[in-house]
Amino acid sequence: MISEKFLQVLSYEGAAAFVTQGQEEPHLVNTWNSYIQVKGNNKIYFPAGGMKTTEENITKDNRVVMSVGCREVEGFHGPGTGFRIKGTAAFLTSGSEFEEVKQRFPWARAVVEITTQSIEQML
Repeated sequence: MISEKFLQVLSYEGAAAFVTQGQEEPHLVNTWNSYIQVKGNNKIYFPAGGMKTTEENITKDNRVVMSVGCREVEGFHGPGTGFRIKGTAAFLTSGSEFEEVKQRFPWARAVVEITTQSIEQML
């Protein structure tokens, strides 16, 4: 499910958008491509500093959509590509993934874990 091109995109810096369903409307936060770690064939992890509203939304509906991209990786029609990731999310505050991310990002209060259901190249 996680392609080489997707991993290539993550090797370049760019903003990654992360969307949850709020009480009245979708809620959007951002992280950086360089903060994202991929494990196995369907797990994505990144640190959460704030993201309190995001965490609250996930307790009610754990479905999420994420977008990552960069201009440096060739897309379908030229320079630049991006991906839409759909899956479910959880906030981790303990365990090996939390400890690993916390070592790299001491400011992280939690780790967002996304279990991907689909990763689709969009550009």
